Amino acid sequence: MPENPNQPKENDAVLGGQNVAPAGSVVLGGLEGITRRLGVRNSGAIVPDVEQRIAALNDALKYGEKGLELVIPALQDESDFVQRVAYLLLREKTQPEVRKALRDFDFYRFMTCLRTIKGGENIAISSDGDAIAFLRGKTIRVVNLHEDEVLYTIPKYPRAKESYLVSSGGQTLMRVINASRHFVEVWHRGEQLHSLYGHEAEIGALAISADKQILATGSQDKTIKLWNLETGKLICTFGNLLTWGAHTETVSCLAFTPDTQTLVSGGFDNSMKSLISGSFDGTIKFWNLQTRDKPRTFKASLGVKAIAISRDGRVLASTNWDGNIRLWQIDTGEVLHTLEGHSFSVGCFTFSPDGRILASAGSYDKAILLWDVQTGQLLNTLTGHENAVSCLAFSWDGQSLVSGSQDKTIKVWGVEL
Repeated sequence: MPENPNQPKENDAVLGGQNVAPAGSVVLGGLEGITRRLGVRNSGAIVPDVEQRIAALNDALKYGEKGLELVIPALQDESDFVQRVAYLLLREKTQPEVRKALRDFDFYRFMTCLRTIKGGENIAISSDGDAIAFLRGKTIRVVNLHEDEVLYTIPKYPRAKESYLVSSGGQTLMRVINASRHFVEVWHRGEQLHSLYGHEAEIGALAISADKQILATGSQDKTIKLWNLETGKLICTFGNLLTWGAHTETVSCLAFTPDTQTLVSGGFDNSMKSLISGSFDGTIKFWNLQTRDKPRTFKASLGVKAIAISRDGRVLASTNWDGNIRLWQIDTGEVLHTLEGHSFSVGCFTFSPDGRILASAGSYDKAILLWDVQTGQLLNTLTGHENAVSCLAFSWDGQSLVSGSQDKTIKVWGVEL
């Protein structure tokens, strides 16, 4: 006779059986016992304590799909401890009903520091959180964060101010060099491919398209330049001497829209890329990279210090020097929320892959704040860095967050097992 998965297991306590139930508890075996230990259908009865409910959750998954049906509702348990255990048990499951429940679950409030890695100066993190680059001594190291493996090293450029942009996977590194001349070097797996010259003042903004074909650079010379990363050739320049509607002050930040979403005249065109730029002139501009027409412009007031776009291409975050973050609905230009929580200016921010969460870091308060994009509410504050946080990136699945700081460390944040 086939085994019935609903029957009691070896160590279950059963009414009328020989096994002894835990002290102070009344427990049935099998799914019925787990159901009661979770407090399900215990109408008018005392709800089992947290330890009993957690133990029941761990046992429930032994009963396959039926047990899974008992774990999912625990995401809404009155106890945060029970919710956290339920999340950890479910997060690797692939069943559609589990994925749907997890999409609606806020696990970010349970995030803590999982590990700290010794880094160096000028830390950069790839957009998928897989690779980091930093300067230690006279050597730039590019490291696979998960394997703790040095992918390659590059010697420091002498007597220059440097900053880096590392591609997803860490294979390509863009190095900004501001010295007597201002230019960008492109390296691939430790071999230099190109040196990109053309800016006449300090370069402070970099962005790479999702397909890794185009690099955008912005400068104190008030121009934006687009480069073909395969050939190293200049594609075009957006500057106020040549382009209608260009920035009139330093270009401080850049971001490409996702591959499949391009903003054109307030609507989405699914065929081309667009570039977004922010400037100290107090404007945010949307550039169509095919037509190169006059850009659509948002007036952000004061100088725009940083921008980020959600991966669905619908929400833009921007900040200036007042420490507030504005969330914009891109198709309408409406400010959805103004996020106030940092003590001074915001140094960096990033959206979670699903666009539900924005992580932001202050220039001086050393804290990372996690925000609900839809409501504008603060969900969690992550502390532990001893100096300003300079860069942030979520992992591809949004389960972890990576931060780099001027304290020369990299921290990985997530829900602890």
